[in-house]
Amino acid sequence: MAHKHTIVAVVLLSGASAFASPDRRPPPDDKAPRELVELRAKLIKTPRAEARADLGRFRALCDQDGYPLVGNIANKAGMYQPSELCSDVRKAEHK
Repeated sequence: MAHKHTIVAVVLLSGASAFASPDRRPPPDDKAPRELVELRAKLIKTPRAEARADLGRFRALCDQDGYPLVGNIANKAGMYQPSELCSDVRKAEHK
């Protein structure tokens, strides 16, 4: 007599990556931690060269892989944005 086999698909998700969007878009401000929104405000007020020289100060704005945990602020003034900072973090950490 032939036995029937049942295949069960299981998806294993780990920690924070289970909640991360596949395209790595940060959450809206009302869903982001208040501390990160405040740190982003400090980044926006910090001159670009100064912020780049001190990436560690703003590193919390990026996840463990170097992608932003908060969104950019719409502006026309060319302020240093979290997406730019995190891109610089990824480059610095992959050297």
